[in-house]
Amino acid sequence: MSSEATLLNQIEDIKQQLKKSPKNPELLNDLGVGYYLLGRYDESISELEKAVSEEPENKSFVFNLANSYSEAEQFDRAIPLYHDVIEKDPQHIPSFNNLADCYEAIGDVPKAKELFEYITKIAPENALSHFNLGNFKLRNNNHIDAAKCYQNAIECEPRFIDAYYNIAWILTKIKAFENALEYIDQGLEINPDHGDLKKLRSKIRNKLG
Repeated sequence: MSSEATLLNQIEDIKQQLKKSPKNPELLNDLGVGYYLLGRYDESISELEKAVSEEPENKSFVFNLANSYSEAEQFDRAIPLYHDVIEKDPQHIPSFNNLADCYEAIGDVPKAKELFEYITKIAPENALSHFNLGNFKLRNNNHIDAAKCYQNAIECEPRFIDAYYNIAWILTKIKAFENALEYIDQGLEINPDHGDLKKLRSKIRNKLG
C-alpha cells in the first residue's frame, strides 16, 4: 500500500472517530496534519483552525496551523502564529526557521537574515540551523559564507551529507575541482549510494579528463 493510500485510510479512520467526538482537538489536529501531508492545505487549515480554537494554548496545534498557512502562501496568517509559538516557547527552533522562511518569501530579506543568524546563536550545536543559514546565504549569492556555514554544520554533525554536497557544489562553481572531490569522497564514505554526489563526481571527472 502506498504512503498516500495509508494516509487516506488514516484520515477516514479519524473522520469516523470525529463523528463520536466532533470537537476532540487531538483528532482535529491529526486530521489537519493528514491533509497537510497530502498537500491539501485548504482542508488542513480548516481542521487545524478548529483544533486551535479548542486548545489555543497548544503550541503544536498552533505550529501545525502556521505551517499549513505557510504552505498555502498565506504568510500574513502564518507569521503571527509562529510568533505566538515562540512566545510560548522561546527555544522553538522549527518556528524560528519557518518564520525566517516566511519573511524571505514576502521579500523581507533583512528580517530573514536576522532570524537565520539568531537561530545559530541560540542553537549553536544544531547542525540544521547552520545548514539553513548556509542555504539562505547561497540563495543570496554569498557563496563563501555559505560554505563556512555548511562546514559548521559538518562540525556539529559529521554525517550531515547534504552539507558535503553543497560545499562540493560551491567548490565546483569556482573550479576548485580537487577540493570538491575531497568533500564528495567524504560524503560517499557516509552514503556510497548518494545519487547527487555520484553525479557531481562524474561531472568533475569529465572536466578533469
